[in-house]
Amino acid sequence: MAPPWGTADRSLLAGIRVLDLSQIRAGPKTARWLADAGAEVIKIESLKRPDRGGMWIRLDLSKPVPEEAQREWNRTAGLGFDQLHRNKLGLSLDLTTERGKELLERLVRISDVLVENFSAGVMERLGFGYNRLRALRPEIIVLSMPAFGTTGPYRDHVGFGWGLEHQSGITALTGYLGDAPMRTGTITPDPLNGVHGAAAVAAALVQRRLTGRGQFIELAHWESTVALIGEAVLEQSFNGTFAGRLGNRHRVHAPQGCYRCAGGDEWVALTVTSGDEWAGLCRALGRLELASDARFATAAERRAHHDELDAIIGAWMAGRGKHEAMEALQQHGVPAGAVLDNAEALTQEHFRARGFFQTLPHPDGVEFPYMNGPWRFSRTPVGVREPAPLLGEDNEYVLGELLGLSAGEIAELESSGVTARLSTPR
Repeated sequence: MAPPWGTADRSLLAGIRVLDLSQIRAGPKTARWLADAGAEVIKIESLKRPDRGGMWIRLDLSKPVPEEAQREWNRTAGLGFDQLHRNKLGLSLDLTTERGKELLERLVRISDVLVENFSAGVMERLGFGYNRLRALRPEIIVLSMPAFGTTGPYRDHVGFGWGLEHQSGITALTGYLGDAPMRTGTITPDPLNGVHGAAAVAAALVQRRLTGRGQFIELAHWESTVALIGEAVLEQSFNGTFAGRLGNRHRVHAPQGCYRCAGGDEWVALTVTSGDEWAGLCRALGRLELASDARFATAAERRAHHDELDAIIGAWMAGRGKHEAMEALQQHGVPAGAVLDNAEALTQEHFRARGFFQTLPHPDGVEFPYMNGPWRFSRTPVGVREPAPLLGEDNEYVLGELLGLSAGEIAELESSGVTARLSTPR
């Protein structure tokens, strides 16, 4: 049965139903990639622990909530709720109640995938460990995303992306020479693990198509994140050396840096990776004599004289706007890019021409720009179809059409607190 907005007949994952029990960011990102590819994803939020405010905004749903507070809460994307949950259906269900557990059991029986990122042991305590889920639906694919996995001495530790970024060695590599470690500008592990999770589910769906068997997938955030710096780990393993912090410079390529341009907070980043690119940089700078200068003849020599190159490049950048500088460098074959802030990224003509941003009306009265997926399939449409649901917005569809409950039964579930809706007139 099709969800309320319908679905493309040729979508990649048409006919696949996913139960998204995950919260915050990494698990929801996995489920969102599946939703973008056409799966019917049901986002399940607890009445007692709704997810749309992330970790910062909580509402006490046991008390009356003024209409404007509801609207503000629905609109708020504490960790990008609308980006993480577009194309999904919204179901509220309290899994601490026997009735809520019974309804989840019924949903598992008609679903293909379940995604959760609780701490190790939470699903077992709820009564929905893998053995139980497999008994309900032998073909079910379960993706579990605990921070540190289900075994090992850190099994019961709690972890979030900003902590795992440090524990995974990323910040040890980030920062300026001689200075302290520096965190990245975003929470790197969460989107990374979301992609890894979606890839794992896709592989398991292929395997199930071949064998008819479901399986349990464990994705430990810590291990997934360490994989991001595999080359540094290998260097430590083979050579016993630590790359250290280099700021904007590179261990091999030179010059590489981020240079201030004319104006205020205006910058261009560039990297020279070959002799041809070095010659192109010399042409762009109008300094052809540098190409034959012995100090800069090889990448090793250029690294040894990087401060001198930074001064030359910086002086050239200082007289140009960042887009002007970028275009001039690109015309001579130099990989270079203007540093954009969020507002500039939203208004890039290149993105508009490719349809990367798509504006949709949120059901609670505002419009949001949504980012389409980074891939294009020639035969199977993917991308943004609908905004994220309000809390419990699709209770009637899931409970009524999928599970066959009557209107009276649905109303009783809401009045007893098993389900909830926090939505206002459109």
